Amino acid sequence: MARPKDNAKRWPELRDAIKSRLNYKEFFLRYCPAARISGMRLYSRCPIPSHNHSGLGRPSLSVDLARGLFHCFSRGEGGDAIRFYELMHNLSFAEAVRELSRDLGLSERQMPLAFRAAPDADSEALEPLDAERLAAICETFLAFCREEEQTAGLNYLMRRGIDPETAQRAGVVYFPRRAYRRVMQRLREAFALEELQRSGLFNSRAHLTFYLHRLLFPFYVNRRPRYLQARATAPGVEPRWHNMRGSVPALYNVDLLNELPSGALIYLVEGFTDTLTLLTHGFPAVGLVGAGGLKEEWIAQLARFRVVAAFDPDEAGRRAAARYAEMFRAHGSTLARIELPLDVNDFFRQRPSAALELSLLTEAALEA
Repeated sequence: MARPKDNAKRWPELRDAIKSRLNYKEFFLRYCPAARISGMRLYSRCPIPSHNHSGLGRPSLSVDLARGLFHCFSRGEGGDAIRFYELMHNLSFAEAVRELSRDLGLSERQMPLAFRAAPDADSEALEPLDAERLAAICETFLAFCREEEQTAGLNYLMRRGIDPETAQRAGVVYFPRRAYRRVMQRLREAFALEELQRSGLFNSRAHLTFYLHRLLFPFYVNRRPRYLQARATAPGVEPRWHNMRGSVPALYNVDLLNELPSGALIYLVEGFTDTLTLLTHGFPAVGLVGAGGLKEEWIAQLARFRVVAAFDPDEAGRRAAARYAEMFRAHGSTLARIELPLDVNDFFRQRPSAALELSLLTEAALEA
């Protein structure tokens, strides 16, 4: 089972706490009872199930008992004791850490905050909240976060060419890490824990799950936030995005459609950043969560406009644009398509004449 790229960065304290409590000799002998030990080295036939060893022949597993590092020479795979536990039990890193922590008697309070705030793997099993209650939780969460310092979030967007006025009109909110406990406590005081957990804002450990992902992009529908996605702004965090429970309820920035007259030009793009980039430069836009994010029931909302798709210039973007053009035709509408040499945000950041080029490409696509 693959190890997530960011876990060692997210939970170094817990990883180190586990290693400091492990007796490496006892740990590895539990799985290799017939091993040969020479000094601080252990040699054994490799017991890892996925390696499918026959159990015959020379020992292929070598363990450094001083550092708790193993290496299987026949498969060319190695790592630390936690990785060994993952492989022996076919677990993810997070699952291995939870089991080892429990076995070693590490309490919840001794675990790092990033671990305690991690989303539950099985949160979808909870009964979802009704739309109105979910909107109330979204509104309150955004209001609490909006009272905190916004500078870091606005600076992050400005470095990507998105001005503060556009971000604020779109309702984008940031909350700094130092405000995490304060915002979490205020939410606990405002709502029942069960409701917060059913919304996906809180996990089974009663912690707010938006810890590493603190730049919040709300989906407003008729001026009420119905859903949230958030982006990590720190480098090296994977996955970069986190969201509430449930499915995306609407196009991003869909309320803009209520302000435009019939026949107006509207761009359909991928993601929040591209949507906000076009809005910053005066081009009306709505966004999808990924190239494949358009739901057929949303096409009716776009039917009275001249819609131009400007997706990322990759295979996924091209396939989606072609498929959506067919969907629009099936509904008696037209979807014009343009392909930029870069995604929309990079295009505007790297080309001084981006606005003019976009206008010319759009005119040509609408006349085709």
